[in-house]
Amino acid sequence: MNEFDLLRKKTGMTIAKAWMLMLSGVIAFILIVGIFGAVSGFKKSGMADVEIFVFCTLLLMLVLCGLWGFFVNKKELPFFKKQSALIAFLCLIVILAWFYISPILYDLFPYESKKDNKTTDITFVLELLLSLSLTALQIGVIGHGLLKNYQFGKVLLSVAALSVVFVVPQAVVGMAIQAIIMFYVYYRTAAFQLPILMTVVLSLAELLFKQGLKIDISNNNYIRPLMAQTPTLYYVGIVICLVIITGGLFYINKLTKPIAWQRPDEDESMAFL
Repeated sequence: MNEFDLLRKKTGMTIAKAWMLMLSGVIAFILIVGIFGAVSGFKKSGMADVEIFVFCTLLLMLVLCGLWGFFVNKKELPFFKKQSALIAFLCLIVILAWFYISPILYDLFPYESKKDNKTTDITFVLELLLSLSLTALQIGVIGHGLLKNYQFGKVLLSVAALSVVFVVPQAVVGMAIQAIIMFYVYYRTAAFQLPILMTVVLSLAELLFKQGLKIDISNNNYIRPLMAQTPTLYYVGIVICLVIITGGLFYINKLTKPIAWQRPDEDESMAFL
C-alpha cells in the first residue's frame, strides 16, 4: 500500500462522497418516479408519456449529481488532452467489439420487463443524453475526482462498483465492464473526448439495430439472431472481439505515457497524526 496515500489529507472527491452522490441521486429519482406513478395511475397516462417522464427525471438527476460533483471537485472539469487519430481509432474498434459481446449478458442474466417497442426520435435523443450524462458523471466527475486522491486500482474498482445502482444484474455487469473500458482509456490519455466519442458510437449502433434493422434490443441477445444459420461463427466472433478489446487497450497503453494524476504540491496537504 502507498504510505503517501495514507498520510495525505484527501480533499475534493472521495469514495464516500462518490457513493453519497450516486445514492442520493438514485433515491431522489425513485421518490419522484414513485410519486408520479401514483398520480398517473389515476390519470391513466399513456406508456409513451410515462417513459419520457422517467427519462427526463433520470436525466435531471444525472445532471444535478454532475453539478454537485463538479463543485466537490473544486470546479475542475475533466481533461481534454489532444490525442492522435490512431488512439481514437483504437477506442472505436474496442467499443464496437464490446457492442458485439455485451448482448451475451442477456443470456447469462435473463430479465423480463414490459416495454413498448415503439421508438421515437425524441426517445433516442433522451437516450443519448442519458448515456452522455452517465459517462460524464461516472468518469468525468467521479472517476476524475477520485484519481486525485487514490491509486488507479482503487479508483477503477470504485467506478465499476457504482454500477450497482442499476440493480438489474445484466445492467450492473454491462455498465461495470463498459465503465472499466472507458475509464481505463481516460486514465491513460486524460482525454475525456474519447469516452464521449465511445458513448456516442454505442448509442448510434443501438439506433441502427432498433430503427435501421428493426431489431428489438431491450432484453434479448440481438446479435445472435443475425447469425442463427452460423452459430459457430457467432462464438468465434466473441473470441475475436475479446482479442480486439485486450489488444486495443494494450496498444493504447503502449502509445501513451503515464500521467501524474496525484499532485500533492498543488492542491493537497499532508495530515500527520
